[in-house]
Amino acid sequence: MELLLGIVLRTVVVYLFLLFGLRLIGRGEAAQLRSVDLVLILIIANAVQNAMVGPDTSLAGGLIAATTILVLARGLRLLEGRFPTLRKSVEGEPVLLVRHGHLSQHGLTRAGMSHADLEVAMRRAGIASTEKIALAILETDGSVSVIGS
Repeated sequence: MELLLGIVLRTVVVYLFLLFGLRLIGRGEAAQLRSVDLVLILIIANAVQNAMVGPDTSLAGGLIAATTILVLARGLRLLEGRFPTLRKSVEGEPVLLVRHGHLSQHGLTRAGMSHADLEVAMRRAGIASTEKIALAILETDGSVSVIGS
């Protein structure tokens, strides 16, 4: 029983560490996964697997770790619904990038985005220049919403 509780505790610690670690890399980065990013995630997953289950490489140990992750994810969603400030701290807030054709350098910096990243979002929205944007916002899921004027 002590070994099982150890797996649960280590899994909780690793889950929370990765949750906030991924938050630190920024939404713009998380929404635009490149091959390098995918490799990073796979390597991190492999590295933390041992930290979660420790010496227990059994099927039961893996299932306990997976169940703990699922319960944590569901619990976090429920808590975010009850406590909006928790949701803001986990997911962040939308960031204004362009308003009425004027680029917000502060917004780009805060979002960790380059002008080239914004141009990609503009092209996806079918808009050629910032002057033709009424509003561009980096959403909490990492996507960029662009509304033409």
